[in-house]
Parts: sequence; structure tokens; C-alpha cells
Amino acid sequence: MQKILTKLLIIVFAVTILVQPNSVLADKVKLNLTNEEIAYSFFDLTHGEATLIQGNNGQTILINTGHENSEEELVERLNMFNVSTIDTLIITSKQLEYIGNLRAVLSNYHVQKILIPSSLQSAFTPIEKEFNVEIASFNKGDQCALLKDVYIDVLYVEDNKGDDEGGSAFFINHFEQRLLYMTVANSKVERELVNEYDLKSTMFKVPDFGSDRGTSEDLLNEVDPQIAVIFRNGEDLPSSYVIERLEETWIDIYQTSRIGTVTIKCDQEDYEIFLLKPTQKEKSFPSSWFTYK
Repeated sequence: MQKILTKLLIIVFAVTILVQPNSVLADKVKLNLTNEEIAYSFFDLTHGEATLIQGNNGQTILINTGHENSEEELVERLNMFNVSTIDTLIITSKQLEYIGNLRAVLSNYHVQKILIPSSLQSAFTPIEKEFNVEIASFNKGDQCALLKDVYIDVLYVEDNKGDDEGGSAFFINHFEQRLLYMTVANSKVERELVNEYDLKSTMFKVPDFGSDRGTSEDLLNEVDPQIAVIFRNGEDLPSSYVIERLEETWIDIYQTSRIGTVTIKCDQEDYEIFLLKPTQKEKSFPSSWFTYK
């Protein structure tokens, strides 16, 4: 059963103002995570994607760093969630929308380890030397532990040279909840995944900002998620065809450009959703932000 909450089990410090249904402005956020709970926070950057995973003992995983144009926004959101140390930084693509703030994150936060696609190892050698940080790689078929009771199963890594090199797809598993996290949007790759895996997932991070290169009907039918999250890629809008396919399958769509940071708090069997915006943002929003699924 899905529950969308904005008050219970979350403490928001500073002024909290209702700006749209189930969305609040917040300066500092402290999630009251119990022993077997985790939280995913999909940041509402204006350009690029970054996802924070938090455990109940203060552990933090950051997936991607957004485009360099969104550096200030990334820092603002990490501070909002009281992040000073990043246990593992996961990179899922070499494109600037995913690694644009890599050096800024490594310079300003204590990052203990970076986890990268195997095809990007040589590209990260200078980073390893410059910042003296541990770098590990993953490939298709690998299973990597992130937190207690949280691990990833790697489904795909793009090895071919080109813009998509390193593009990844993996499950993030937490008890009965599963998030399919895809970066690469490619019809051939999607067919391969559909034919090879049981893709059924609770949550789906839509690849390539909802571009028309991917998120096929066949893929959605196999994944059959309850929730789909779409990040913002600057001024490029998600494909209307992708949005239509998502709507036709009765998936709850969360576009960070419209509704702010999406935090999903998961226990063993259930989840709750919080929609947050930093207090520093302007207090008025386009009317289009008030229509979302």
C-alpha cells in the first residue's frame, strides 16, 4: 500500500510552508529511520541527476553528481539532508549530466569509496591519484553490498566507446522493495534486459531523463513499477511519448522538475513518499507544477 506523507516520521527544521499538495519547503531534514528502514532521495536539480540513499545509522550513498551547472543546488540538497560524509559514490555514466560535479563532491565531502562501471576504469585513474580515494568497479553479473540489507545486482554495463560508454542498469534491493536504476536508454539494451531478467520492481528510475530513445512499452510491462522518477535535463523536456506510455500503465510519475526532491522511505514491505523543496527557493511556482501524477 502506497502512502504519501509530509508530516509523520520526518522532522523538518525551519519554516515549513505548504506550497502544493504533499510538498513542503524545508531548510533541514532529519529522517527518523528505524533499524530496517532506508530512504531514497531523488534531488530536484535543474540539470542532471543525483540520488541520495541513507541508512538508519547515518550511512550515505550518492548515485551521480549532476551537471556542473547544478553544483550549488547539489550542495544545498546534501546540506539539507545533513550529509558531510559519503560512504560510497556510485557513477553510472561518463556524461556531464552524471559526473559534472565529481571533483566538487570529492573536494568538499569525505568520500570513502567510488564505485564505477568497469569500462570507465582508465578514465578514473587520474581521479584516484588526485584525490587518493578508493575506486572499485562493477560489471554485468556483479552483486555489490551498499548498506546492511541493501545491495545492487548489476544487469548491464555499456562497454562500447561513445557517448553511452559506462551506461548502466542495476537493481537496488532492500528486502521486498526493488528499485530498477537505469541510465542507458537504448531499445536493443531494453530487449536484452526483458529477455534475460525478471525485471519486476517497486520503483523505476527512468533512463536518460525520459528521452524517446528508451522506456519502451515492453520494458514497462515487464518492470510494472508502482513509481517512476524522472530527473530534469536542463531545458530538455521528457518525451511526450514516454510520459504517455507511463500514464497508460497507471504508474505514479514523479518529475523532479515539477514537484521537487522526491524522498521515498522504505521498510521491509512498504514505503512512504515525501516531496521537498529548499526554503531558499522562490515561494511562487509555475501553475504547471501543480499538475502531476
